[in-house]
Amino acid sequence: MSTTRTSVERQTENEFLLALAHDLRQHLRKSVTRAQTLERQAHPSLSPELQAHLGEILSAGQEMDVLLTRLTQYAVAGSVAQQPTSGDLGVMFDSALRRLTAQNVDAEIDSSPVRTRSIQAPYSVETVLRELLDNALKFRNGPVKISLLVEQSPEKHVFGIGIKDTGIGFDPQYGEKIMRPLERLHPTSVYPGCGLGLAICQRTIEAWGGTIWAESSLSGGSTFWFSLPV
Repeated sequence: MSTTRTSVERQTENEFLLALAHDLRQHLRKSVTRAQTLERQAHPSLSPELQAHLGEILSAGQEMDVLLTRLTQYAVAGSVAQQPTSGDLGVMFDSALRRLTAQNVDAEIDSSPVRTRSIQAPYSVETVLRELLDNALKFRNGPVKISLLVEQSPEKHVFGIGIKDTGIGFDPQYGEKIMRPLERLHPTSVYPGCGLGLAICQRTIEAWGGTIWAESSLSGGSTFWFSLPV
């Protein structure tokens, strides 16, 4: 009964977040459209100060659009119904690694653990791998070095996957905080972002009955682990 109730509550929350993002985006588009019209028609006659204010409005609109996109992704991440199939972990990691290639980042990658064994995982795990790789890139400290770790416990019917990086690290006391939606340890002026990447990971993994946690230190380097039932 409790599992069913939890699933219903999760679905209700997903629907609310999707509806909220949809409605907010409609209002945002109206505001941005009017600002763009003002920019085209009145920009030459506006003072430099007003032109700057108008530019800030349009920039804020773009940032809000990105936030609403991420909010939609966060809502979808909680939907178990959208994660019914499984795929090979190695293939999913290769797909996630394309993000590195697209960003032209020179990185040393050790993915040997998934080359020596075939592990079936929900396709949504690829989303988690992408988010964790993006996190490693964002908070890098010098050359990027990323290792994929795999631990399997047949007797406990779970397997764990870890993404280990050599980034700036963080105080372990904030391990739970960084998983919460919109939480940040650094100002956006230093590390841009919406504060939803790790929250999307947590929501995805928990929708499958798994767990996610982070290990790090102030001296640098972090490992983000998540486990899934098999």
